[in-house]
Amino acid sequence: MRTAAVLLAAGKGERMWPLTSTRPKPLLPVALGESLLERWIKALKEITEDIIVVVNKEHVKYFENLRSEYGVELAVQIAAPGTGAALASVKPPEADYVVVAYADVYLQRPLLELKRLLAEAPSVLAVRVDDVSQYGALVVENGEVREVIEKEMSGPGLINGGVYVFSKEIFELLKELKPSKRGEYELTDLVKGLRAVEVASGWKDVGRPWDIFDVMKMEFEVREGLENPWGPGKVYGELPEVKGEVYVEGPVYFGEGVVLGPFAHVRPYVALLDGVKVGPFVQVKESMIMEGSRLPHLNYVGDSVVAEDVNFGAGSVTANLRFDEREVEVTLKGQRVSTGRRKLGAIVGGGARIGVNVSLMPGTRVGARSWIYPGCVVRGDVPDGARYKC
Repeated sequence: MRTAAVLLAAGKGERMWPLTSTRPKPLLPVALGESLLERWIKALKEITEDIIVVVNKEHVKYFENLRSEYGVELAVQIAAPGTGAALASVKPPEADYVVVAYADVYLQRPLLELKRLLAEAPSVLAVRVDDVSQYGALVVENGEVREVIEKEMSGPGLINGGVYVFSKEIFELLKELKPSKRGEYELTDLVKGLRAVEVASGWKDVGRPWDIFDVMKMEFEVREGLENPWGPGKVYGELPEVKGEVYVEGPVYFGEGVVLGPFAHVRPYVALLDGVKVGPFVQVKESMIMEGSRLPHLNYVGDSVVAEDVNFGAGSVTANLRFDEREVEVTLKGQRVSTGRRKLGAIVGGGARIGVNVSLMPGTRVGARSWIYPGCVVRGDVPDGARYKC
């Protein structure tokens, strides 16, 4: 059985702002230093060498290195919107079946799930959730999909997991595809009759910055840990350069070249990626700090995501709990929504500079390359490139 694969990576990732101001969502290193796209490519390489990544024309430069590093091909999505239009942008490969996956979907064991889908081909990954209202609900009879209902149902059920195995006839069917109610050409209109294969391990649609916390926890479950020289629990990745006394409570992931201490405290479910510095009297709790960012002294960062090349001034902190202890809210696409989390700190975009003695309130989002002037208390959203004075 000849198999090819297409990864759909052309989305803009607007809900992941400000993390996506400096790189596309599929390239964010959300899986303990590894991007979702890299995970997909590595798993698919066990099945086929024929892998195509669909990107939008504005982002082509970010994906160019994939050609040389992994031997994949790039295709630019045609102007029409939607996942169906994205797949239609690809020249039909010479294969009996084509695996199609959304590149922003995290699978805890991707190769396992791909093999199960191929065994039932043509098929679609199904995920059982408590509330289907935010997804495409699958109506399944005798193991086959009869209908997909987009965001019109509620309560428990099966949803579309964003991974398909289509027969080669899919490219002919795409020619007859009509726009949906949202004005997009949707792949979900072509899943009728596919076998529904329920996911056997962890799954996450990574659409919002705080989804990264769930991905981190699932990834810790399948990584091989190391003995922790500085406290309880396991550590993962590379051992950091440690200066003086530190206390580390695993699980904690360290990338290459991390510098820790003296007198730093790293609490569970933290990922410090390549080149991160956590200096004297700094505490980090349940957060991801991306490449080259610096928490040099007297900082507290909790339940936060800090993008690459961010610098925190002395004494600057994130507040992660509302005074009334209600769920933290943020604004997504112009609407105020609950994150579902009582504890959520800040989401800080790449290249931001946080001055000394700054307090970032729960749910604050700081745009990429922005400056927060010393002593400010920041609430809400700070645009990319802003100069925030108080």
